[in-house]
Amino acid sequence: MAINDLGYRKWALKPTRDRQQWWTIAGFGIRVAWRSNWLRRIFIMAWIPIFVMGVGLFVIEQSIQDVDVESDEFPQNIGRFFVAAILIQRPEISNISVLTLSNQLSEVPNGVPEEWASTRPDDLTLSRIRRGGLEFQVEDLEFVINMSDEKLKLVQEVTNSAMWRQLRQVRRIGGRSPTTPLVKQSFSTFKYSQKVAADLIEFDHNGDGLVDFRELVDYMRPTLWSEVLFLFFRLPQAFTVVIVIGMVAPKLISRDMKNRAFLLYYSRPISPWQYLLGKCAVVWAFLAGLTTLPALLLYILGLSLSPDMTVFFHTWQLPLRILLASIVLCVPTTLFALMLSSLTRESRRASFAWFAGWIMGSIAYTIMTTVEAIVGVQQQQSMNPSDQAMVFVEAGLAGRWAWLSPMQTLENMQSWVFGIDKQVGNLNVSFIMVGLVCLACLAILRRRIDSPIRV
Repeated sequence: MAINDLGYRKWALKPTRDRQQWWTIAGFGIRVAWRSNWLRRIFIMAWIPIFVMGVGLFVIEQSIQDVDVESDEFPQNIGRFFVAAILIQRPEISNISVLTLSNQLSEVPNGVPEEWASTRPDDLTLSRIRRGGLEFQVEDLEFVINMSDEKLKLVQEVTNSAMWRQLRQVRRIGGRSPTTPLVKQSFSTFKYSQKVAADLIEFDHNGDGLVDFRELVDYMRPTLWSEVLFLFFRLPQAFTVVIVIGMVAPKLISRDMKNRAFLLYYSRPISPWQYLLGKCAVVWAFLAGLTTLPALLLYILGLSLSPDMTVFFHTWQLPLRILLASIVLCVPTTLFALMLSSLTRESRRASFAWFAGWIMGSIAYTIMTTVEAIVGVQQQQSMNPSDQAMVFVEAGLAGRWAWLSPMQTLENMQSWVFGIDKQVGNLNVSFIMVGLVCLACLAILRRRIDSPIRV
């Protein structure tokens, strides 16, 4: 019988699937992308900030070793004041410093100390440092914990008013730079300060009723390291990640559609999800080399440069935070970039849409924040020029339109991961927007990847 007379026959064998086939796709994509000289140069430049920030961790740890040295002579007094200046920048510490004063100063009938209405918050904190450093009586911390919400709201209003007066003075007469952060304190920030006060009581290890400067530094040491690591993710790596994804991801699916490479992929027993996982792994490999590995190396470098290796017991959770921050950055950006790549056969169009999305998002965030401030100024025509400028500053700090900016949204989520409370706008909105974008990208990707084999 001639072979062409057999016709079609049913395949009787059981098909087998290799769960590791996605790695073959990923390995090929990584090798092809790594051929770019520009990509290798960017990687070299991205690793340089590690050593700069490693020196910063060394300076912090060296200064922490000197916090117990109470001397007015140079350079013995550098460490104590350097660490104190960093701690003052933390909202929870500056708020506790202000809140504890209400248990020490005389109160007026409305429940607010007179000194709060005339003194700037950073002056109050600096006076405490000059008297021997930042330290808190357990009695004062318990007073903060037991403060009612009404009293906290009253302190919040007074503190924000003092902050605005401080900013106006710096703007008008070029006064000295403020020591405490110029951020409008929300009520949730003051509530979080109560939680920190409760945690600080547990750090009174010797039971003398005083959380001294050394015990305060031991409690805040993970936060100090988190500040450096978050700065690493935010400044040098954020822009590098956008560039690298724009170079790698737009080509991964669009070229397969253009060259009909799906015929080769789906001639093997591979599922669409394995194909998508392989393409995602290509991007994740490069992002891990830009964010995760450098950040872990920075942490190890900080440990090796630290004069006291006991810092590991205070910062052991930071590697886990680094991994989680990397996931927060890698997953939504990769899905969005691959979704754009799947919508066109021309990779340059996907690259343009990728960069345009980041740029236009930042521009939209700036425009909407400016419009919000202009509307606020128009509603209060009697404001003087200085107060009008404060409206623009307040609108920027509120960040109600931060969800329009992909960069700001991811920064908000990463600041939450590192636990340093530097969000602009509503954190819940940031998580909701990222979740919706990821689901939409997955739905589009699945439909576009299934289209070559859909009957």
